[in-house]
Amino acid sequence: MTSSKKNVQVFIVSDATGITAEMVMNAVLVQFKEIKPTFKKFPYIKTKEQIKIILSQAKAVDGIVAYSLVSQELRTLIRKEKRTMNVFTIDLLGPLLDRIRKLWNLIPVLSPGLLKGISEESIRLAEAIDFTLRHDDGQNVDTLEHADLIILGVSRTSKTPTSLYLSCNNSLKVANVPVIDGVKPPDEVFTLKIQKVGFTISPERLAFIRLKRLKYAGTTDYTDMNYIRKEVAYSHRIFSQIKGLQVIDITNSSIEEVANKIIESRQEVMKRLTERKTTIRGKGGFLQ
Repeated sequence: MTSSKKNVQVFIVSDATGITAEMVMNAVLVQFKEIKPTFKKFPYIKTKEQIKIILSQAKAVDGIVAYSLVSQELRTLIRKEKRTMNVFTIDLLGPLLDRIRKLWNLIPVLSPGLLKGISEESIRLAEAIDFTLRHDDGQNVDTLEHADLIILGVSRTSKTPTSLYLSCNNSLKVANVPVIDGVKPPDEVFTLKIQKVGFTISPERLAFIRLKRLKYAGTTDYTDMNYIRKEVAYSHRIFSQIKGLQVIDITNSSIEEVANKIIESRQEVMKRLTERKTTIRGKGGFLQ
């Protein structure tokens, strides 16, 4: 009998994007099959107060802190605070900087963010695609709050390809959650204040798609018309319970058309929010 994996929370602290530090730690921890790491990234860290807050958070969950900071002052602070707070830390840059300095008798410039080559736009795109792949078909619902968009629908309503299209073309972090007859979706779907879209489709079209997919699988409820009608009706009941959800009929629409409807709706919401903020400020008020 195999033992369960050890859950380890890894706090990535950087005075730049933190992507390299996260990749290094991921490359190391993946070699330990007994460990299941959860990464929490803190980019562009500049102050001692930020460092102390992060160390306190790590201590509270018995996490580890891996940091890539060029600032000697901040690295010294971490070394001091880790002993006081009893937090395990890993300095990814400090030892290497010291070794190179001693090897060639040079003084490093100690300026964060000098490593270029990856634009912020490229980083957002990579993060969006990675998030979408990890949240396909109801996976990792415990981190749904980080999504830009949640798509719901019964099986074979093009949730996955639409999610990836939106990630690749609009850098959106998309989670798609299947609606299964008789099974209530995760509570987060109902409570999170995130853009949500429900895909519906005509039972006849869905039956055709499923039959095509299961061409050699034989008879199954999955392609039974009565079962499909029941599934679609159940999805509509779920949709009616989710506040603010946009329902899109994908029966005769391409993925591109569906994605455009989602983006148009998103832009309209953002426009209304901007107008609301402008109106409130104009009246001398403020938004919490």
